[in-house]
Amino acid sequence: MFRKVLVLPVLLLTLVGASACGGGKKADDSSARVAAGRSPAASSPAASPSSCPTSTTKHFAKTRFAADAGLAFGAFHRYIWNPYQAGSFKQGANGRTKAFAKAAAAGLFAANRVNAARKLIGADPKLCKALKVPAEKVSAMFGSLAGKFKSGQLDPSEIGSVGSAIDGMKSNAKNQAGTNITEKAPNLGG
Repeated sequence: MFRKVLVLPVLLLTLVGASACGGGKKADDSSARVAAGRSPAASSPAASPSSCPTSTTKHFAKTRFAADAGLAFGAFHRYIWNPYQAGSFKQGANGRTKAFAKAAAAGLFAANRVNAARKLIGADPKLCKALKVPAEKVSAMFGSLAGKFKSGQLDPSEIGSVGSAIDGMKSNAKNQAGTNITEKAPNLGG
């Protein structure tokens, strides 16, 4: 028993320590940009397609993008869109507090996965040209929506605009980048 109690914290500390030691490549890259007189934000690929790569820079970028976006969109539809359509967020609705809690968690999860997908967009030329601007828009919308769920200040029109932005991004991914995004909802329990 003592062995199990001792081994688990040691393994967790090792895991945390190993993930904290990422290699330092990013820090060197950002310090080189600052030393060159440019801010990290100014040198990142913002909105111009000319800053898109000419070849794929990360392995399986399209596949990883589709998986991350599918998880984010699935969480949105299962825990935010469907309860919104059912009226679970209205004042006095049965299970409203639980719906808000799940929606806040799903919003944070979706914002995280959209951010990961947004980073992968810059690694593939087709994705970059077709989805860079829509992904930035959807990422900002998810962040805003998650914050509103956490504070309890819900604007129903914002849920509809996020839903239409997601549909537009899925359409652009399929038609312009040749990537099909399949929604997969994570289970938040309860």
